[in-house]
Amino acid sequence: MEFESFRRPQPTINVSALLDVVFILLIFVVLAANFDRLREMEVVLPGADAETPARTDALVLTVPVDGPMLLKGDPVELEGLRGPLSDLRADYEVLLLVSDGRVDLERAVKIFDEASAAGFESVSIATQEVP
Repeated sequence: MEFESFRRPQPTINVSALLDVVFILLIFVVLAANFDRLREMEVVLPGADAETPARTDALVLTVPVDGPMLLKGDPVELEGLRGPLSDLRADYEVLLLVSDGRVDLERAVKIFDEASAAGFESVSIATQEVP
């Protein structure tokens, strides 16, 4: 008497679906890396001999030589600065300017004026220690 033997089918992996998923993940990583670069801004801080550390609870405004500023990581123009500063005034006591050393003095004065009009009584400027 002969018994029937059942052969199991060999499992197969659908490679085309796997490649689709890999390419989608690759595209996501590349785009995320580019967006992260847009949030960072290169500024060269001015030098100073003062050694007082900056307050960690301050509202940070990054000011480049030209172009839009970054307020908590969001781009903002000088003309539209007072509104966002007024909205954030209740949460922060101090405004910290992380400004490039080559920023025009007139632009800095306008930023101080907008901060004062928004209700900030204390505005600090971030510097680096002179070697």
